[in-house]
Amino acid sequence: MSLIQPVLQVLVPSLLTMVSDTVKLEKVFDPKVLATGLGELVKSFDFSQLSVQDQTKDDYLHLDLAPSFGGLTKEDVKAMDEQLKVMISGTMRALEKERQKGEHISWETVVSVMSQNSLLEPFGDEIVRSDKLIKEGNNFFKFDGSPDRAVVEQVNSWFVDLIQDDDVLKSTHIDINVMAAIVAQTGAMVNSLGSLLYMKEEHQKTLVDIGVLRFPDLDNPFFKVYRIRLVAWSRSARVLVAQRDKNGIIGGKLNQPITDSSTDYQFTSSGTCRRAEFASRRFRPRKSVMEKLPRKTVDKAIVEAEALFSSSS
Repeated sequence: MSLIQPVLQVLVPSLLTMVSDTVKLEKVFDPKVLATGLGELVKSFDFSQLSVQDQTKDDYLHLDLAPSFGGLTKEDVKAMDEQLKVMISGTMRALEKERQKGEHISWETVVSVMSQNSLLEPFGDEIVRSDKLIKEGNNFFKFDGSPDRAVVEQVNSWFVDLIQDDDVLKSTHIDINVMAAIVAQTGAMVNSLGSLLYMKEEHQKTLVDIGVLRFPDLDNPFFKVYRIRLVAWSRSARVLVAQRDKNGIIGGKLNQPITDSSTDYQFTSSGTCRRAEFASRRFRPRKSVMEKLPRKTVDKAIVEAEALFSSSS
């Protein structure tokens, strides 16, 4: 028996139910994100409302999974290769199944669903990058009123160099104006920590944590899933009478030590970072499976993929 046959025995019954139980974008993604758009949500987010004192409060820019369509239109979907349409339908159905288990789909779940979907295959390098912009002393992020333009430009340049993907920057609208708001909030945190740091040597606050599913289009015939995470961080170290402060922006989840090249004093506790600040993977149709799908199954998948975007402009 062909190795593809067991896969088809699982896939075909699921795909054949598509028309009678049609998946919708609203069943996978937050309707608010669909209505407003990822870029607009990012641009309009009020970073100044983040609680500086409560580092565990989920008041930051947090989207478990947001769609990005680029310039995709319903006409583009109709003109797509059939295998792309089958890939879209199968992926949406798999994600909907996970969404039915709970209100949110975690980044880890999204990557797992995409990686285990027999209709897809990963290609290209998995991108996992992290970096830290850490400054000694409090003056870099400390200011009255609007943040210093030179500081904003330096932080924005650091961020662009880390992402290295124009499509991601364009889709998320994390531009220099958004970065100015992020820098301002980092400065607000540093300004507010004077007395707190005497009691607690370290403080960190998540500013951004978004997961995005970039849909295929005619120019980019693949899914791209990526995550961006930004964390503001401040640390005060005291040895004898002297006190040294460091602060900055880092990325990722927090369970690997943040290393520091300084050797003239010791930290009483260490910040940690595991998940990369920027992680990205690409997936395309798995031709070996697609070519074995029954014609009836393919036709039904095409109908569903086109119906997903029937109300698009």
